[in-house]
Amino acid sequence: MAIHASSKQRGFLSIDGVFWMMLIAVALGFITWMSWGMIGNSDVAIEQSNISTMVANTKKLKGSTGYGASGTNLVPSLINVAGTGSMGKSGTSLVNQWNGAVTVVSNGMTYTITEVNVPKSACIVLATKVAKDQQTTTSINGGSATSGEILGTAASTSCSTEANTIAWTVY
Repeated sequence: MAIHASSKQRGFLSIDGVFWMMLIAVALGFITWMSWGMIGNSDVAIEQSNISTMVANTKKLKGSTGYGASGTNLVPSLINVAGTGSMGKSGTSLVNQWNGAVTVVSNGMTYTITEVNVPKSACIVLATKVAKDQQTTTSINGGSATSGEILGTAASTSCSTEANTIAWTVY
């Protein structure tokens, strides 16, 4: 007498299990892609915050005769009052998120913040976001100073290299 056991087909995963695994893989890929994009943009956001912090704190250094003699380096004073945000510091020097030098120099009654080695995409964002008032002028790569807001099309044209220089003069 032969005994036959019922044989069921058995596999590692069912079709719907494979579907769910593919769906999870696509979702993880999308999350990774979005995170990578936000990491690149975070440098620009941090730098924009640093510039805003320096603008506000430099204004605190103004006396009745201005910010000192024209050409006076204001970075040591900003470092002493903890007015540089999260900017990188080395002694009395500042560096931006892309290891470019940052200077803050008195022009008498005004001062100029200059950043070098700013990537093209960051240059466009910073040029359009930092100076939106008529008391600030922006100069990109030594070009003519523009008072107030710079439009994205103008910034795209002016931020022409992979290592740009931006100077903001604040009145």
